Amino acid sequence: MNKTWCCAVLALMLSGCSLPFLQLKPEDEQKVIVAPKEQELTLWLQRSAAMMQSNTTERQQQLNTIPESKGLERALWLSHPQATNQQRQQAQLLMKQHLPAADSEVQELFAIYQGYNQELLNLHRQVANRQQEINTLTRKLKELASIDQQINERKFQE
Repeated sequence: MNKTWCCAVLALMLSGCSLPFLQLKPEDEQKVIVAPKEQELTLWLQRSAAMMQSNTTERQQQLNTIPESKGLERALWLSHPQATNQQRQQAQLLMKQHLPAADSEVQELFAIYQGYNQELLNLHRQVANRQQEINTLTRKLKELASIDQQINERKFQE
């Protein structure tokens, strides 16, 4: 019985080798099917990469060519790290207006930009407050230095 089983298994294995296998196509020939949601997210990521690599004049040109109706795209270009405070605030407003109508994946992507913009706006506000404090203290120091100089001049005159 052992011999019979071994022969049967060997025959099955050998006959299986002669079956035609599915031919796999090389990667470049295979068609990749991307869902529309993924295509949209990929498009937004490409726009984001283009925005991050752009210089000031390129960003200004893009902002001039993007129509007002494309609020999220304008918001993206207004969210560059070197954007002014006014541009950043405008981007925040545009995101608030247009994000509810966007896909959930796009909303998640723009949530990153919203958080980033808000943090930069907060930091800018803190820097402005600190600068105001520094200016006030500098003015007071100059007043004290002036008073000190007047006191020293009076001591020399006596």
